[in-house]
Amino acid sequence: MKPSLLIRGQWGLGDNIFARPIIRACVAKYDVWLETPWPELFEDLPLRFVAAKRNLRTQMRNVARQSPARWSAPPHGIREIRLGYGHAELARGSIVAALERQVAAVGVRLSAPVWDLPALPASPIAAERPIALVRPVTVRGEWRNEARNPRPEYVAEIAQQLMQTHHVVVAADLAAGHEWLEGELPPHHQAHLKGEFAVRELLGLVAAADVVVGGVGWIVPASIALGSAAFVILGGHGGHNAPNVITDPRMDLSRIAFATPREFCQCTSLLHRCDKTIQDLPAQWSAFCRRRGLPFSTLAPNAA
Repeated sequence: MKPSLLIRGQWGLGDNIFARPIIRACVAKYDVWLETPWPELFEDLPLRFVAAKRNLRTQMRNVARQSPARWSAPPHGIREIRLGYGHAELARGSIVAALERQVAAVGVRLSAPVWDLPALPASPIAAERPIALVRPVTVRGEWRNEARNPRPEYVAEIAQQLMQTHHVVVAADLAAGHEWLEGELPPHHQAHLKGEFAVRELLGLVAAADVVVGGVGWIVPASIALGSAAFVILGGHGGHNAPNVITDPRMDLSRIAFATPREFCQCTSLLHRCDKTIQDLPAQWSAFCRRRGLPFSTLAPNAA
């Protein structure tokens, strides 16, 4: 019989995708109870889920979507670990490396990790043209991090170019006082801005998309796990959000491109006024399109 282990997981959607190979490795050694607001991301693994409460709007809404039968109570006195990372952990390396160190404390080590997701439903959107999923630049009141956001006009420029060749879908979960746009809404054919898609539908949309565009966030691990092409436009806050921090050398990054500012700020301050200028955005976008075989027209040079 395996020993029991309670894992208090992270709450970010992207963080949970990052953690899948970590959780899978733990399941191989332990009888696992996992505290997570995103049980859909682990429902193919033999474990049990633990409900929790935090003052996080999107996560608690997903918890409320679950059947009560989804949740279990862990045994009293069960061994427990908590997954997470902060400045001290990221100063030593990547997000994945931080999680690996934490499970190493209970004798778990990764061997040939695979970043993937359970089977997903078909895309909730069908279109005659290929789908381009665009994440607008937003600010969340719960965790304000304007520093990492790209300049909104860059996302809009790419979306405008894609309007010529793709069916552009903008997706977000806006709510007054909780999460709001930074800048203007990018050009689009469809906009779903009220969290209309449940998480499996949203990820099904990522899987079906010909290209995903936006700033650093859950679209990065989701695109990696699903093998989707993604053009990720960096802003600042590079000490916590540089590509070498948010990815792992064992990931397949062949379909991911990071549009990088001229002077990529390496700060770790959430509200730092980083210089986010990408003078050669047209060249970086064109190179990505050529590499991925995407149709494109030349972007106008953007202002410095």
